[in-house]
This record gives sequence, C-alpha cells and structure tokens, in this order.
Amino acid sequence: MKKAILTLAMVMASLLGASAQETVKTLYSGENREVTWAKTLSIGADQFADGVKVGDYLYITFARTSDVIEIKADGKVLPGSRFTWLGDNTADFKAYITKDMLAALKQYGLELCGANFIVSGVSVCNDGFDMPEGAIWGGYFWVDNWNTLEIFKTAFDNYDGEQFMDIHMSADNGDYTGYFMKVLTKWDPETVWANNDQIKHNSRIATIDLKGVDIAGTLKDTDRVMVQGNKEGGNPFNITAIVLRNDLSVDTEVITVASEHTVAPVFNLQGIRVGEMSQSEAQHTLPAGLYISNGRKFTVK
Repeated sequence: MKKAILTLAMVMASLLGASAQETVKTLYSGENREVTWAKTLSIGADQFADGVKVGDYLYITFARTSDVIEIKADGKVLPGSRFTWLGDNTADFKAYITKDMLAALKQYGLELCGANFIVSGVSVCNDGFDMPEGAIWGGYFWVDNWNTLEIFKTAFDNYDGEQFMDIHMSADNGDYTGYFMKVLTKWDPETVWANNDQIKHNSRIATIDLKGVDIAGTLKDTDRVMVQGNKEGGNPFNITAIVLRNDLSVDTEVITVASEHTVAPVFNLQGIRVGEMSQSEAQHTLPAGLYISNGRKFTVK
C-alpha cells in the first residue's frame, strides 16, 4: 500500500512538475478565448520587457482541450518549447523559459496556436526551478516506459559548435541503474545522434558527445530532436534540462554532489514552502516525503 501511494505521488508530481508557487505576471485573463490554427491568441512583447526571467515558466490554463498546442513568436515555434499533445480535458500547460526563449518573447511577444482549445488564462509563474547555464530546454518530463521528449529544433538555432549535450535527470532514479537513453531526429537509424551505448551515463546527467554529429544536416528535414528514455532496471525519473556546453573540465558527478549541499528554498508537492535549507540538511529536518528544491524532486526517508 505504501509503495502504491509513493508511486502515485511520483506520477502526479511528474505530470504537474513543481506546483505553481508564485504568479510573477498575469498576461491574459477574462473571457475564455478559443484558439485554432487560424485564430491565435497573441500577447505583446511589452509584457515581457521586464519582470520575467530565465527559469520562470509560461502557465496556460484551459476551459477545454482536444489536440496539440504550439507556442510561437513571430510565427516561429519558441526555442525551448516541446511538442505537446494536450488531448481531451487537459487542465494546464507549462513551458519553462530558457535564455533563447526569453529573448524571442522580448522581441516578438507570445502567440498561442493549436488545433482547437479554449484558453482561460495565461501567466508567468515561478516555482524555484533552477535553469542550468547553457540550457536549451528545461522543465519536467517523466520517463517510465519508453517515453520520448520531443524538443522543437528551434532550440538549436543558436548552436555554435558546442561539443557536449547534457541530459539532466531528477533524483528519482537514484544512481545509474540501467536506464536507457537515445537521441535522434527521426525514427530512422541515419538520424541517430547517439545510441544508449554511445552515451556517458552518470548518476544525474547523461552526456552525448556531439563531435562528428551533423547537427544542421539531420535537422534539415525535421522539426524536432527526440530524447527517448526508459527506466529499464531502475526507477522512473524526470528529465529536467537539456544543456549544451564546451567545457571539458565539467565533472557531472561533482555538480550533482555540490547541489545536494546548496542552500535553497524547499517546497512540498502541494507547492507550500517548508523552509530554506540544503537537501542534505532536509534529510535530518523534514518529515518523510517528496520535496522540491532547485527545480528537482528529492526524497526524505
């Protein structure tokens, strides 16, 4: 019974990410607005001129959904956004703001597009998520049974030859216990950037060496990059960021250990701030349960 409750809590947390903690700015409220491919909802660039920062997220609520959503700027899919199928009766949608996404929003504003849904509100919120330096995507994407994170290729518009792509993972999977990871642009062997055996697996970060990968060529005839994952013999986990870097001296294990001792606000899964402390301190201070700090979930036993 206890295991079932814990599993349900983890699934709910993965679906919601970190609960909305703070409304930074309300962008749209009032009458519900129908959105179709021909009828978009636009929010001016002036709304993003100040008060919005990297690590905040766009938060969209719906009165009705049925299909896909795309968030755009100047008619182009926003960098740092992902392909999302809303399906029927989805309550909300979150898109965590990367550096490139914020630049596009400040220049062009926001356009909500999709097959057919009704928007009840749009705002910018913050839940303490810590967007890593060099991130081209950030957020919470749950990996359990062969799930695929599909990032629109606009995330690579400013790619400048960085050699490494790091896939950051939440603490849910414990240490490396056999999870599967693969990066490709189509379901075609010729478009694979890295198979599982070509990826360096660390406890919290999977690293792909992009040397020799034809980034522009493989993106030419597609609109997205796909990160496929499976828990394999380990536990489910969230992918929390995709980062490009050149620094050969970066030690992903050191980054992971240091983060556990970093003092930061800690929230429970209901979005209530329970204190400011390191994760290691939380192990001796907080009641058993799941918590969120620096945009990542951790367990207190």
